[in-house]
Amino acid sequence: MTVHYELPTTADFTALAGVHHPAISIYASTSPVVAERERAEVAVKSGFDEAIEQVRASGAAAHEVEALRARRDAILGDQQLWGNLARSLAIFVAPEFEEVFVLPNRLDDAVHVGSHFTLGQLLRAPSQDQEAFAITISANEWCLWHATPTDRAFKLDVDAEGVANLDEATNREPNEEKPRGHNRAAGASQGGASRLMGDEGRKTLLDLYAKRVVDVVRRALHELDPDERVPLFVFSAEPLLSLFIERVRNARRIVPVAGGSDRLNAAEIDEAVRLQLAKLNVREAAAQLHSLTEGSAGRVERDLAAIAHEAADGAVETFWFDFTTSVNGTLDRESGAIQFASDHGAGDALADGSHAGDLLPQLALLVIAKGGKVVTVRGDDLDGSVWSGPAMAELRFALA
Repeated sequence: MTVHYELPTTADFTALAGVHHPAISIYASTSPVVAERERAEVAVKSGFDEAIEQVRASGAAAHEVEALRARRDAILGDQQLWGNLARSLAIFVAPEFEEVFVLPNRLDDAVHVGSHFTLGQLLRAPSQDQEAFAITISANEWCLWHATPTDRAFKLDVDAEGVANLDEATNREPNEEKPRGHNRAAGASQGGASRLMGDEGRKTLLDLYAKRVVDVVRRALHELDPDERVPLFVFSAEPLLSLFIERVRNARRIVPVAGGSDRLNAAEIDEAVRLQLAKLNVREAAAQLHSLTEGSAGRVERDLAAIAHEAADGAVETFWFDFTTSVNGTLDRESGAIQFASDHGAGDALADGSHAGDLLPQLALLVIAKGGKVVTVRGDDLDGSVWSGPAMAELRFALA
């Protein structure tokens, strides 16, 4: 058995693609929290039992059923696997095939049985942002975090000397209203003392604190991500949240997360970051689709057969598909020719009885192989004015 703790690669998808009859695909939400491990194990065992019963009832040979049971038992008995969970498992098993992916993003619980593995959800992991920075900041302290596609959020080692909290950053004694060394007499005569007292005075100090922390954070993130590709989530309460965001805005995507941050631990930070990443991915997908449909006349294609031919020619820039929907059939990767399964793609086989798999992941893999980009979406998350599903493509060039 091969267990992958990295995001699936093109080679992984190549191994999973094609006929693996009888093929079982299981997606299960999990948790890195040890106390929740048993729930995940029960869910996976239940999914396996349901799938194997479907295979048996379909008339599979006894040796195939026994091989599937043996692979199920090996997976359930792998203590290393169950001791190193993330937020999801994707399991693909056939009588002579077995691959398991431990993934950082939340996938929907699902069980599929057929001639092909169901890969739509697996494609979500590499097709959406799975990395983020986060800062938790209050008057008492601040910490910078990094969540990667393969690791839970962890605290970055940042030199915060002199800016570790509000008092340090504003050069004050704890609970003092004014910075040390402030000329009280001069300050009073010039109105300076009043500006540093009360709610407005505290806001002034918080703004100074935010500025100094931003300077440190910006330098640290520039070393790790000079292209400003990775978003930054800011966990804080008002007014510090707004003050910090106003200071930090630049080319990097900044996402506010309102609320107290002092008591958040690493597991809670990671959970919140993954949730916010999912929301960010949906918002950005929706915005891109609106922009595409409003300003790219002639470069949008929604017909699957046409998309397939364009994909084979390397003409698809971005392929969007609803991973919650399946359209079965076969795809000729050289010509782009599609044959739909019976019942307008809802069946499991072609009219001649040939095995059929989900066309949407097949098209996605072809687009990737030709240098295009793939974005997975939930149709229910998107505005019906720009999304009618199950897929659409942005072409490199406008159709004549």
